[in-house]
Formats: sequence, C-alpha cells, structure tokens
Amino acid sequence: MRKIKAGVAGYGRSGRGHHCNSLLSLPEKYQIVALCEPDDERRAEAEATLKCRVYKDFNKFLRDGETELVSIATPSYLHVKHTLAALGAGKNVVCEKPLSNKVSDVDMMIKAAKKNKMIFAPFQNRRLDPLFMKIKEIMDTGVLGRIVEIKITWHSFGRRWDWQTLRKYRGGSLNNTCPHTIDHGMQLLPEKDTYQVFCQLEKTLTCGDADDHVKIIVKGKKSPLLDIEVTSAAGYAQEEKYLVMGTKGALKASWNEIWWKHFDPKSLPKRTLPKKAISEKRAYGNEEIKWKEEYWKVPANTQSYSVTFYDKLYNTLAKGAPLYVTPESARRVIWVIEKCHKMGGL
Repeated sequence: MRKIKAGVAGYGRSGRGHHCNSLLSLPEKYQIVALCEPDDERRAEAEATLKCRVYKDFNKFLRDGETELVSIATPSYLHVKHTLAALGAGKNVVCEKPLSNKVSDVDMMIKAAKKNKMIFAPFQNRRLDPLFMKIKEIMDTGVLGRIVEIKITWHSFGRRWDWQTLRKYRGGSLNNTCPHTIDHGMQLLPEKDTYQVFCQLEKTLTCGDADDHVKIIVKGKKSPLLDIEVTSAAGYAQEEKYLVMGTKGALKASWNEIWWKHFDPKSLPKRTLPKKAISEKRAYGNEEIKWKEEYWKVPANTQSYSVTFYDKLYNTLAKGAPLYVTPESARRVIWVIEKCHKMGGL
C-alpha cells in the first residue's frame, strides 16, 4: 500500500490533536514528513515527537519536495492565504474550518484547485460523526414522514479567553463552532431550494470581542425549518442536541445516543369534521397513538471521525475515489456564515 507523504501546517490544538494524531493513526496509509510551526517551543516538540522535518517559515515548508498533502491547521484568518499558496505549490490540501467567512474566498480556492489539478478537501470532520450519520440515515428512510423542523442545540456555560475569542483572528462561535452545526443542518436540507437566513449574534461571557451566543434560522420554500443554537450562556443546558419533528414521528439525540419513534397513519380511525362550530362533548379531540419506539447508541471504541475523514481521503488520493467532503458542499456552510455576519452585526 502506497503511503501518502503528508505535511501539517500548525501544531496547536487542532494541528496536533486532529490532524497529526489522525495521520499517525493510519500508519499504513500516511507518513508525516514535514511540519510548519512558527512557535519555537511547539516546533521543537513536534520535531521530537514526529521525527520529521520542521519549518518555521510557511513558504519554505511548501518547498519541501517530498510533501504531497498539506493540512492547513493554522489560525482561521490565514486559511485562505495558506490554502491558495499550497494549491499553487502543487500540493493537495486539507483546510481546517472555517474555510473563510466569505463565499468569494471559497470560490477562489475551488478555482485554484481546479487550475492546478489538486485535491481540495475541507476539514468538515464532524460530517463523519457516527451519531450524525445515523441521524441522517434514519431521516432518509422516510420513517419520520415529512420533516417539518430540525433543531440543533449545543449549549454550555462558561468563559473563553484564547485567540479564538478575538475578531481580528476571525474568532467567535459562529466561525469556530458553528461550521459543524451549520454543516449538519445543511446536509439535512435539500441543496436545491431558495433559502432565507436569520441570525442573532451576542457577546455574553467571552473575555474577547467576538460572539459566543449564536442563533440561526434557515428556511427554504420547500424545506423544513432549520433552527441552530450554539451558546456559552446556557446555565440550564438543553439535553437534546438534535431534535427532528416529522408528520409520522420524531427523533431526539444526545452526544452519543438517539431515540426515535414513529407510527403508521393508517392505524388511526377516520374522523369527520363538524358542520357547525360546536365541539363534541365540549372537548378537544384525543386519541391514542401506537408508537414504535427505537434506540441506538454509538458503539464503544468507534473510530474517531477525524481519523475516518483521513481514511476516506486516502481512497481519493490513492485510488481516485470521489471526495467525501467536497468544497462545493462546504461552500453552503460559508454562505450561511457570511449571511449571519452581515445580519448579526458582530
């Protein structure tokens, strides 16, 4: 099996935790041959741990002749610049989320990838979360009927004071956390529809100047309503992270469990509507629904979704399989984010 020679730009939380560790988890498919990190202490740590060539300068890193794949895990405000440079240097690219906060930037990256005949893979790793994949699988069966509303609620309560709380670095929950929730939501909505977006952005507990409370509503002409809430100001956190309402059933999910129930509409008796404005027995109608209830839990020792991302990417790089997370699909996420920034005001 041919090993893909990989280079990682950035050795911070994501660069080390998601990218390096995932590549190291697939030793038969990848070899980390180079790493770029401007911080001296982290660069020395990477050299000792990874036993690869290390660079302080990003342009020198790109000139490493052995590197085939470059994973961009640098701060958000550098994603566009670094991705375009890597594609221009003839490297296949994985880029961390958010790709940008503007659709026009994403279009430039897509164009650069096509021009240089390189693979451009947005790191929407949580699209491969087993929980989300199971939710989508259940919805796709049609067992819940016509989907009316989808709610995605990620609640917490607490302060942050790292670089991702600062607007000058493109920080904030909308840019940092919401690419996951927006991606999940948009994957559950049809691609072909005309959507309207409402957004509320608030700065609540964060020590920085960027948002840490985000409310997003997405509504299409023919699609379910999508309601996303990501906040650091929920002292009483909602237990359900996902809630799906349908005409034949419903689904709710925590971080690792799913409950859903559904019924057969044909099992209900026929009802006759009144001809006069008089309620029978002065009461609302009430009937028993015979639900079929089901349950699923993410299996123990399930492979990390970040590892699964790179596992699937290998099939694209080495075997020519279709890209699992396409830049065109990630573009939908940035379209929503750009709309939210314009409306939210932060």
